[in-house]
Amino acid sequence: MTDFTPPTTEEALARLTMPMADAMRTQRAVRRLHTAPVDVDLVYELLELSLKAPTSSNSQDWSYVVVTSREQKERLAKLYLPLFRIFGPIERRRAAGDEKAQRQMAPGQWQAEHFADIPLLVVPCYERNLKHRPVGRPQISVSSFYGSVFPAVQNLLLACRAVGLGASLQTLPIWIVPVAQRMLELPRKMVPVCVVPIGWAKGNYGPTTRRPIRDVVHIDRYGNQPYRR
Repeated sequence: MTDFTPPTTEEALARLTMPMADAMRTQRAVRRLHTAPVDVDLVYELLELSLKAPTSSNSQDWSYVVVTSREQKERLAKLYLPLFRIFGPIERRRAAGDEKAQRQMAPGQWQAEHFADIPLLVVPCYERNLKHRPVGRPQISVSSFYGSVFPAVQNLLLACRAVGLGASLQTLPIWIVPVAQRMLELPRKMVPVCVVPIGWAKGNYGPTTRRPIRDVVHIDRYGNQPYRR
């Protein structure tokens, strides 16, 4: 049981006035979530904002599947958990001796174990065609495919941050694409690209910690970092 009371949809939408820089500085993958319901009308508003993102050739061949039913979430969890149990131990071995890394893994473990309890899942999908393909050659078709959908996903994540919802981008739950397509009853040409679990965030967002920009930027060629000096 929890005494958490979510904001109303009107109260949440009022938070969209958050300055963009504040949302970007404090955005992080939030995996521990309250299981209190999330109003689908609120999610519709955030999804509409997400569609302001650009797409290759302005194709806009996207669709969202919003999963709210317990039965459907349990079906996706059955696809997700066996994969998590394969990759989870690998990540734990990599984190051996690193206390910070081990702490960071705990929310992912919670999410996997409570996947069906998460209030709702958003599955962004994009249409495969001759110009836009998720796999194969030429490579430009791959980049234009994912480049047409992930900007919208980032818009959604930022909008969630602004209104107080926790969200994260996951690919493992739809890793076996043909099975995920059948579960979601997607046509063959409509490809799921990720899953965004959404719920009211537990705890604080940030600020996040990142490497100094002077350590990341290279001028003209890799290795040329005059500002690092």
